Amino acid sequence: MKKMSTDQEYWDACLIKTWRNNGKLIDAYQMFKSITGRMVFGREEPLLRTPKENVPFKLSIRPYVAQHLEKISRRLWDYPPEHDIALLKKLQTSKYTTTNTQTNPDREMTNARNQHKDDKKRLAIFSIQKSVRNQATDWGVTKATGRGARVGRR
Repeated sequence: MKKMSTDQEYWDACLIKTWRNNGKLIDAYQMFKSITGRMVFGREEPLLRTPKENVPFKLSIRPYVAQHLEKISRRLWDYPPEHDIALLKKLQTSKYTTTNTQTNPDREMTNARNQHKDDKKRLAIFSIQKSVRNQATDWGVTKATGRGARVGRR
């Protein structure tokens, strides 16, 4: 295999190696800087497949790749490390970059969570109403005797 020559190739290699080591984003940043001597961000020509600058540095790389680089994540899970070189070759010619799918699943998750909370509240209120209604007709409750009622007939 030919030696890597571009920063993009080094970044892709750092991303994959960090994923294989189950590291964090900061590990990939530091590895890239130690190899190239340059930062990932603040470049004239931005690198593909990099996170937004506001993504937490201590975020584990696997959830990041799964959420923003779905195709790469699937490939990494499906194939052993021996196939990483083939993946790097494919990425050299690819314009595939991060996708921002974060808003929709979060919104769906929030809606589902709120619906679940509302359902629990409705169920609790319904349960209390049934309990109160059942207590009102409970024959175990002592009833007051009216006028002229006979008590203890023998």
